[in-house]
Amino acid sequence: MPEAMPQSTTPAAPVDAADDEWDTLATALNLRGVLHIAPRRRGRASLPRTGDALFERLLRSGEPRLQQAAILLLMTHPDLAAAAQTAVGRLGGVAHDRAMRRYVAAAALQRMAATRIAQHLGPQTAIPPAYVAELGLPPLDRDFGRAALLVLAAEERERYGYDAWATYRALLDLFLAEIRRAGWGDGCDNQPTSSA
Repeated sequence: MPEAMPQSTTPAAPVDAADDEWDTLATALNLRGVLHIAPRRRGRASLPRTGDALFERLLRSGEPRLQQAAILLLMTHPDLAAAAQTAVGRLGGVAHDRAMRRYVAAAALQRMAATRIAQHLGPQTAIPPAYVAELGLPPLDRDFGRAALLVLAAEERERYGYDAWATYRALLDLFLAEIRRAGWGDGCDNQPTSSA
């Protein structure tokens, strides 16, 4: 089953629990300066209060665009890597496998586009290379993360039946376009805390 192509979007009506979760997580992302997903209405009642809670809810979401948003959140705020790893550790089965892969994809994409990211977001620390050995991937320092991402994408195509390479490239293109937006990466004064 193919994953949806990343794009700036808002879900269509009617409102139900999935829409409420979309609105909540989109609001939480917006509060952290990740602006490519818009809520239909902003709500703060059930916002994740910590970085690990936000990553966990994104990674558990049934909506591929919210799952992919975890990659952009980590690329925007690599200081949240420990929170992302905590969230990955709370997941089991397929959700755990896919979460590890999204973490590695974020780290690889960040390395592939480090110069362009630094032009818009300033110098960033590298996302730590977690899960690379566990997944049997090439080191992230080989070919600026591209070697690991190619193997990862091939495995995802085999395992999950979609063109992960095209998805990750489209996600990187979206990220590089979006970080030019005013306010990208800027958090709000009243955002939830950034760590566990």
